[in-house]
Amino acid sequence: ATLGDPVKIRSWQIAGLPNDTLSVENGMITQFSQRWTLFIDPQGQANKWIKNLEKDGGLDTSKLSDRDFLRSLENAIRFGKPFLLENVGEELDPALEPVLLKQTYKQQGSTVLKLGDTVIPYHDDFKMYITTNLPNPHYTPELSTKLTLINFTLSPSGLEDQLLGQVVAEERPDLEEAKNQLIVSNAKMRQELKEIEDQILYRLSSSEGNPVDDLELIKVLEASKLKAGEIQAKVKVAEQTEKDIDITRLEYVPVAVRTQILYFCVSDLSNVDPMYQYSLEWFLNIFLTGISNSERADTLKKRIANINKYFTFSLYSNVCRSLFEKHKLMFAFLVGIRIMMNEGKINMDEWRYLLSGGAVKIPRENPAPEWLYERAWNDILALSNLDNFSSFADDFVAHLGAFRVIFDSSEPHREPLPGIWNAKLDSFQKLLVLRCFRGDKVTNAMQDFVAAHLGQNFIEPQT
Repeated sequence: ATLGDPVKIRSWQIAGLPNDTLSVENGMITQFSQRWTLFIDPQGQANKWIKNLEKDGGLDTSKLSDRDFLRSLENAIRFGKPFLLENVGEELDPALEPVLLKQTYKQQGSTVLKLGDTVIPYHDDFKMYITTNLPNPHYTPELSTKLTLINFTLSPSGLEDQLLGQVVAEERPDLEEAKNQLIVSNAKMRQELKEIEDQILYRLSSSEGNPVDDLELIKVLEASKLKAGEIQAKVKVAEQTEKDIDITRLEYVPVAVRTQILYFCVSDLSNVDPMYQYSLEWFLNIFLTGISNSERADTLKKRIANINKYFTFSLYSNVCRSLFEKHKLMFAFLVGIRIMMNEGKINMDEWRYLLSGGAVKIPRENPAPEWLYERAWNDILALSNLDNFSSFADDFVAHLGAFRVIFDSSEPHREPLPGIWNAKLDSFQKLLVLRCFRGDKVTNAMQDFVAAHLGQNFIEPQT
């Protein structure tokens, strides 16, 4: 914010730079860096931004695999054009070394650079950008000293900022327009103030004799005082308008938060199967379609609920088309859990227990070896280590008959728990109990959980 010029930042955002703080900071580093920049850009946002930003400058784009990439680079250096080397791996071509290190020297009065065996004139307007779409590349320290590495990977807070900008632009274009007008008018006012200051300084430096006798200088000072007063009043109005805009923008935060959660649910699917890859651009298209297609409402609160409900199901339907049948319920369950985690309704220790179980701290004798497996009893003892289940093992022994009924039932996930547990536990915590002695029915319980928290349509087949 200190280094940045708001007008320039706005022009970057028009060219496709995401509007979150991290991306703007990355843009500033690119502008002021002494070395060429290498963007770690798995979502392709930096690539898109550079292509739009340098389009008018005659950007040359190449890959290391292109046969004539060195010729393209040579032309860019010779004629002072921007050059984008995209999709690089973890190693760069050694032929690029003189360009990366800017090893220029003077020859017959002009600046030249040796590229391969050729000595070529080096144009001062030449710019070089490098991007990689690897999500977590490992670059050698040597390479890090030759380039400025910029991490353009999407962060949750960064995506949230971007989505907030998008939803406000769709829902309240008047606010976005007002914000843009403010940036332009503020820049204009700053420019006017600077011109006035320059004029005063010029008059003072060129004035001869006593400045008090210089009528021209006095007129300029009076005019500048009036102008500065006008500008000051405009700045106050602009600041108030900006505050009002920001307050209204913040009302749309729940949409941005929900959408950010869903994006990372979708991107995590690649851990389940590397085939599940989804681009940010595809995701944002579904998001914008969801905003325009969701039901309108009289109140903002209801409208936000409508957008969230419509978009959650719309995304689920679109993702399900590309999932194996066995992964659809898992994805719906993950969506429900992530939303509840954000609302603080899921205890992380309990979530870890559901995924991987726990260890028994104090072994005890199995109270019903004739029907309760040793492993199930150990799971019950491990469950009792959790804060909300501290007396569960004792209550299990006290209500053996009632738990036996659940164990023998054909639908144990729908049977009420004995003692205090049915009222005390929520639907997620009951999954942990079921996991202990009827693990075969956890899938059925997950279906009920998804239907209760997200809706029946999340467990029905999607076409």
